[in-house]
Amino acid sequence: MAVRKQAKRSGGGTRRDRGAAKVRIRMYRQGLGDCFLVSFFTGDDAVHMLIDCGTLGTDDKKVKMVDVVADIARETGNHLDLLIATHEHRDHVSGFNSEREAFDEMTVDRVWLAWTEDAKDSLARDISKYRRDLVSTVAAALDVLEHSPVAAGDEESMQRTTSGTRELLGFVGEVPDGPVFGAGLAKTVQEAMSYVTTRAGPNVSFLKPGEVMEPEWLPGVRFYVLGPPRSKESIARMGEHGSPDLYALTSQYVGDLARCARFGAGSNALNGFLDELAPQEREEFVRGLPFDPRFRIEDHETAPWRDRFPEYFSDENCWRRVDQDWLAATGEFALQLDSYTNNTSLALAIEIVGDGRVLLFPADAQLGHWVSWHDYTWRVEEGEGRRQRNVTAADLLANTVFYKVGHHASHNATASRRGLELMQHDDLVAFIPVDRKVAMRKTPPWVMPAEALYERLLEKTRGRVYRSDIGSPEDDQRPDSVARSAWDEARQGAPVAIEDLFIDYELR
Repeated sequence: MAVRKQAKRSGGGTRRDRGAAKVRIRMYRQGLGDCFLVSFFTGDDAVHMLIDCGTLGTDDKKVKMVDVVADIARETGNHLDLLIATHEHRDHVSGFNSEREAFDEMTVDRVWLAWTEDAKDSLARDISKYRRDLVSTVAAALDVLEHSPVAAGDEESMQRTTSGTRELLGFVGEVPDGPVFGAGLAKTVQEAMSYVTTRAGPNVSFLKPGEVMEPEWLPGVRFYVLGPPRSKESIARMGEHGSPDLYALTSQYVGDLARCARFGAGSNALNGFLDELAPQEREEFVRGLPFDPRFRIEDHETAPWRDRFPEYFSDENCWRRVDQDWLAATGEFALQLDSYTNNTSLALAIEIVGDGRVLLFPADAQLGHWVSWHDYTWRVEEGEGRRQRNVTAADLLANTVFYKVGHHASHNATASRRGLELMQHDDLVAFIPVDRKVAMRKTPPWVMPAEALYERLLEKTRGRVYRSDIGSPEDDQRPDSVARSAWDEARQGAPVAIEDLFIDYELR
């Protein structure tokens, strides 16, 4: 068990009595991954909600997943009122596999998942198939890429592409050292999601954007479902606001790349490969070949041509050949796979009904996801007269006091104008589940937290940004735009306690 420090306030003083808290949010420090235990004290009994449990590794050897799950069991008495798995990425669900025996001992009353996990939903099935196709396509292309000839001077670039693709595939499953295609990459993540889905028996809900819930089992708390959006186009939107829609273009290219990758990863010559295809797929593959058969030299038939065209086949001229040019898209498709899955995240805003303060958990939502929140208006009833009022995403953001920063504070997972800039509450606190050392060891390095976003969070919160790797920011990280007095006052009054295994936030 990790040795705990005596709980201290980030700005000095001692931890206040938990009995007065309305909500306690516990961010575990298991590395590059999400695991949040949210405990509500708004009724006669505590209600415990677990959001995700996963990691891609940690630089702190003292913090182990087994200790995280043991603490969850102790705090909840092995009973979860609500279990949430936000999306199919290993850094969010791996703990449900690695600590399966411990989770088996817990009782779970209800499970919430995004509508994209609902096998009965036709749109969800389309999105799931598209995602599976992306996984298999990238895996097959990577296998070909790693065994392709490399032109002199391109070794470093090729290494970065292959290593980066392997790192991104690691989000969807364990990546073997050898061939990746056919290795059942996403199996471990899918097993974890299937396990979560069954933990509450039939009491599982697949949530859709625009829904609002005020459950009887959790008095004084209201849940707003922000996403994922019910739109392929919004899920596929990963760039800047206003960028062209990528979905139709990507779908076409995925099909082309998939056929090429399966051929390249196989051992058969072209005719043998064509014989294995169904008639329609064979026709599509042949139609997509770049040259007429009269002008093609198949890989297994090059011997007669080497004496005739020696310079073409020489190693120093391999960079001139177009044989493997189709593989150039492999890294880009790996990035799109990662972003596409992030945009299927279940995002929730949790409102304390009595005073309107909001806890924001957007998982790893990216641009299209954030923008889609503003398409909805939630109608709620409150007060003795059950008066009705409309609630917008802008209202929820304006009242946000706790922000779980999306995707480890990467540069493209927090919207600016339609997101962070709308968070205006004086008590705003941000928690970032990140391990920068682990992220920066990736190839190429994952810059998490992104510097511009991190500085803006420090400005908006006046220093109340807490990271699972380092705890609280040092004084020398204070932005020039924040006065020393405001920085000290905000941090001194922050309802946060930092321990080795976790960081707690208390809403009072």
